[in-house]
Amino acid sequence: MTSTPDPATAAELEALRAEVARLQAEGQGRRTGWWRPVVSGVLILLLAVLLPLGVVARWVHNEVADTDRYVESIEPLAQDPAIQDAVVSKVTTEIMTRLQVEAVTQEAVDALAELGLPPLAATSLNALSTPLSNAISGFVEDKVREIVESDRFQTAWLEANRQAHAQLVAVLTGEGSELVDVSDNTVAINLGPVIDEVKLRLVDSGFDLAGQLPAIDLQLTVFQSDDIATAQSAFRVLNGLNTALPIVLLLLVAGAVAVARSRRRALITAMLVSAASMLLLGVALNAFRVVYLDAIPVETLPTDAAAAFYDNMVWFIRLNLRAILVLTLTIAFVAWVSGPGSNALALRRGTSRAIDWGRGGGARVGLNTGRFGVFLDANRTMIRVVVLGLALLLYAMADHPTGGFTITLLLVAAVLLLIIELLARPAADAAEPADGVPPPPAPGPS
Repeated sequence: MTSTPDPATAAELEALRAEVARLQAEGQGRRTGWWRPVVSGVLILLLAVLLPLGVVARWVHNEVADTDRYVESIEPLAQDPAIQDAVVSKVTTEIMTRLQVEAVTQEAVDALAELGLPPLAATSLNALSTPLSNAISGFVEDKVREIVESDRFQTAWLEANRQAHAQLVAVLTGEGSELVDVSDNTVAINLGPVIDEVKLRLVDSGFDLAGQLPAIDLQLTVFQSDDIATAQSAFRVLNGLNTALPIVLLLLVAGAVAVARSRRRALITAMLVSAASMLLLGVALNAFRVVYLDAIPVETLPTDAAAAFYDNMVWFIRLNLRAILVLTLTIAFVAWVSGPGSNALALRRGTSRAIDWGRGGGARVGLNTGRFGVFLDANRTMIRVVVLGLALLLYAMADHPTGGFTITLLLVAAVLLLIIELLARPAADAAEPADGVPPPPAPGPS
């Protein structure tokens, strides 16, 4: 007489049979042909090269086409101490240069001397010209800083950048404008409106000499390079490829996986290579930051102000590369853990034991999901596809999927899948009462 194995042993045997069948199917799925790894490798290499360009192209398109996003990037600069100090310094210097306080004082002293001013008095006035100039300079600087650090300046900064958005497009296409000037391979923002506000504030404070100043056209240089023409050409190309590159990248991944001898291995390689390309993009951003800072003379724009401007302008690139880095590493991990490797198999077995332990704990406390658990078990594959598909859809629809957003989304999906595994019950297990006592046998024929 053949003994019937207990349910736990039967379930483990069934799992082993399913694993062997899956591994055999994977083994049969390996294709031959010397060209397969070559073509797959070339497609993955193209993916590594084009993926960073796709991220940069997306940044170029969004910074130019979306005014709100551009303003969002530039808004923190109004409160950045380095930018404020740079604006205060340039505006104060320009106003003091135009006022020519020392020259005016000297002219007054000379005029008084011609009227018979005693020599001692003339010498004293000459000695006071420098302190007087410094005092006026400090007074002007205080008024400038009051404006730059006020809410009025921050509001004006945002409005000016909104109005400047169309002109900034002209900058990247090589055409100048009144607000943003492109000349001698430089990009500069006009500070004339700030100076006009300072002049009004000085006059209101009783410094009538400021009202005699003519209109001043002062530029704050934010970029200076001999390669700006190359940058403009690159902008045109990247902006044009913004829509096509994501499709090309998806086709490269699909093609590399489709032609490879081992599709799983090709997918893992493609994802790891993509993650590495994102790391290299981050390194390139830091390297170009040094090039950018070296291209702008300190007397034109202080280094800390230039660094603040650069960091705010490239935040979108860093945002996307972190999100893609998290996503590609997650896909690579899922592909690996579902593979035939001994370590992956050991991890799956350990996870399966932990889930079985959790189910047993629920049964011991009287938890029985009944027909709902049977439904989850019968439709487990479909439910997994739906959960993962929704996670991918939410990621694709997000405007700015950050690394934190991606991790949170993946964790939520993982928790949902774990809950489904804990609640799922085979029909045979669901038929047993919560106390583990099997149901009474059905009555036999009379």
